[in-house]
Amino acid sequence: MNALRPFNTLEASRMGNAAQYIPACWESAHLPRQQSACWAIPWLADVRVLYYRRDLLEQAGVDEQNAFESAEALAETLERLQKSHVAAPWVVPTRFSWRTLHNVASWIWAAEGDFVSPDGKRMLLLESKTLAGLKAYFSLGRFLSAEVCGLASTTEVNQLFLDGRVAVALSSGYLFEAASPAIEFERVGFASPPGVPFIGGSHLVVWSHTRLERQAVELVQYLTSPIVQQSYGLGSLLPVRLDALDALRTLTGQAGEFVRFLQERLHHGRALPTVYLWNVIEGRLTSTLAQIWEEVLKSTQPDLDTVLERYLTPLNQHLDILLQNN
Repeated sequence: MNALRPFNTLEASRMGNAAQYIPACWESAHLPRQQSACWAIPWLADVRVLYYRRDLLEQAGVDEQNAFESAEALAETLERLQKSHVAAPWVVPTRFSWRTLHNVASWIWAAEGDFVSPDGKRMLLLESKTLAGLKAYFSLGRFLSAEVCGLASTTEVNQLFLDGRVAVALSSGYLFEAASPAIEFERVGFASPPGVPFIGGSHLVVWSHTRLERQAVELVQYLTSPIVQQSYGLGSLLPVRLDALDALRTLTGQAGEFVRFLQERLHHGRALPTVYLWNVIEGRLTSTLAQIWEEVLKSTQPDLDTVLERYLTPLNQHLDILLQNN
């Protein structure tokens, strides 16, 4: 739509370079095979984190050291929690939520699948590896109690965990921040979802039609400067500059442990594909994932292969046509 004004080489260099930012965030500001054009500057980062109640894992006889090391280990952990009479072992949004796409990405990448081909011309939703990841994620629906079904936001997920009504929740860095006054730190553990961690967040852009071009660029430069990035601290969204993240390592106790955990995940994480029409893909796919959840939760033993094929086949075909004609 020619709505964005790219940053020129000098402007971008004043705001840092690839070595100074979380890799996935920096890469997502560039189009594939067009690394010379910088369309945005990373600002804040988000990463998916598994939070769990240590007391409930101990009650179920689960060793937290390897309870979440793979999709299979996570499923086994949830099953043991369920058998130990934990009312709600697992909670994630199941109604329309952008977070569902962010959540399921780790399971797809863990199965070595993907959403779209590297050239952005072909959807991969029906590839066997992608379907395996999706099936593993939706199979966890059997651990969702009636109380936690039908959630539409991470806020609802967080509150159920903070209230002590679920054992394991998938959320953002915000839950750690919120848990500090509500729960004794030692009662809460955290781990990475299976596969490559999903990295999201916010970028800053300049509109091509702005009448205050110089001021807009200066504002982006200010918001991404080391001193301002360090001021964001440990919150729901995190600084994207690596030097600002390093400064957080001075935090002590479990907060410092959490920062070190995040640094490793953020450095090795992955963003959603940067391809043309991704906004269309993301919108249609998010709606379809909500429909899949609705179908899955209707039965105690859903036929996941059939459900996934029924909803993803027409979507994959439709999006393929859009991409190939782009």
